[in-house]
Amino acid sequence: MIWKKWYKYIGWPEDIEEPDKTPPEMLAEVAKEYADKDAIIYYGHTLTYREFFDQVLRVANAFSDYLEKGDRISFFMPNCPQFNIGYFAALSNGMIAVHTNVMYTERELEYQLNHSGAKAIVTLDILYDRVKAVFDKTPLEHIIVTSLKDYLPPTSRRFLPYKNEEELKSDERVIFFTELLKKNPKPAKFDVSLEDVASLTYTGGTTGRPKGAVYTHRNLMIDAKIFSIVLDARKGKDVFSGLMPMFHGNGIWTSNMNVFYNAGTVVLFPYFEAGEFLRAVERYRITQIHCVPTHLVAIVNHPEVKRRDLSSVRVISVGSAPVPIELLRKVKELMPDATVIEQWGLTEAAIIGTSNPVHGVIKVGSAGMPVPSVEIKIVDPETGKDLPPGEENVGEIVLRSKKIIREYWNDPERTKEAIRDGWLYTGDIGYMDEDGYIYIVDRKKDMIIVSGYNVYPSEVEEVLYRHPAVLECAVIGVPDEYRGEVPKAFIVLKPEYKGKVTEEEIIEFARKHLAAYKIPRIVEFRDELPKSAVGKILRRVLREEERKKRGG
Repeated sequence: MIWKKWYKYIGWPEDIEEPDKTPPEMLAEVAKEYADKDAIIYYGHTLTYREFFDQVLRVANAFSDYLEKGDRISFFMPNCPQFNIGYFAALSNGMIAVHTNVMYTERELEYQLNHSGAKAIVTLDILYDRVKAVFDKTPLEHIIVTSLKDYLPPTSRRFLPYKNEEELKSDERVIFFTELLKKNPKPAKFDVSLEDVASLTYTGGTTGRPKGAVYTHRNLMIDAKIFSIVLDARKGKDVFSGLMPMFHGNGIWTSNMNVFYNAGTVVLFPYFEAGEFLRAVERYRITQIHCVPTHLVAIVNHPEVKRRDLSSVRVISVGSAPVPIELLRKVKELMPDATVIEQWGLTEAAIIGTSNPVHGVIKVGSAGMPVPSVEIKIVDPETGKDLPPGEENVGEIVLRSKKIIREYWNDPERTKEAIRDGWLYTGDIGYMDEDGYIYIVDRKKDMIIVSGYNVYPSEVEEVLYRHPAVLECAVIGVPDEYRGEVPKAFIVLKPEYKGKVTEEEIIEFARKHLAAYKIPRIVEFRDELPKSAVGKILRRVLREEERKKRGG
């Protein structure tokens, strides 16, 4: 493990000690020591640690009226205080939090609720109609509804969308989050262990059907410690950007666990708007920014960026997609005192796998070195043999750690496929240099990374095949200046439809069935698609054609 020789110079321990507290126990301890410190800031409204923990205990008590230990509860909402409160309330009772993407269409939402077996869902009033549409087709028994405006003073409420409460009140399945807060706090005693399942975070798969990555309380605590070390977090002093959505694996830690583990303050953003974000950095003196490259693109190109005082920012960690070197240069020009580090990870590894160090050698273009408790090797994708360091030795990145997921929820076959003899086969392709730094060559064979979100071609293709005019189709990712990549669809029409179907019609059809980031932005009609000897459509040929067309 050649990378460990650098740990003593950059302040990283060789391993992570086993946690002795579950997340609820950790929060109880922090809330006691830092009771009057701000835990959450949300559009100017603040919750101290005392207030935050009190509300966690109240909601936990209320949840126990409807659910039991081990029951799944979906959180279908953007970042807001109710997410943090509900999440820790669920974990306090030994319930399992299911992270549900707010971009999901009814089809996608129905699948996840059925697969997870969620009995309750916490959602926003503006998302209620989607839940209502699938309720009877799922195991759901309760809809807990809240609003983005619930934690705002009246003068600020008019700026956020909300739904008229009359229809909600007429639905007997609806429970209002504000009513849960009226319960007495439950005793701060938690019947949970580090081995209990804490949450399910869904990730894509080669079949196009998402898999539920199982995180235990131990996973959450180990990764909180790792994030703290790697990001050089300063207990009780840092102000974190709650930019990464908590329905996404990254946000579980950067907008939630890591914040409270370090007695920090999180500034929550339900939605990203660069101007609003820049003003928040200046107003609240944000010290830690966690984001994806598309956030940085919007920030550096915003007209207000040079007028805002961004001197408080100490660390900017970027993941989910490669960062163009020119973009890194612009960020450093605007925030010269901030350390910008690229990281790599995946849902199955509890997000973080490698990182450049805050104090040490940052290799631009690399994803950094394996973080404490993580062991990585590069193997030949065909033979499975270990490959030595060197740019010429490109292979599959394989990872071993005590923090990788236990399994995929109710999916033993795909668990066996991904985790073999304790090693997680990531599917990502890259190499290790002589210092132990990892370079990502390809973000999995077919996966498309759109603004940090994973899009699997097979799922998009499955939807396109439902269109009556489509004979054959294939989807690949093509470069996009803002999003990193976007899906492009290649379609062969049935003979009777040739010349009668437009690109716009295909895109609009996809819009009805897919989350916004999964929709093809470009459609190219062809007479035929490249195929292998056995008739399999060859996406790699299409990718190569696109690369040559774009001068790559």
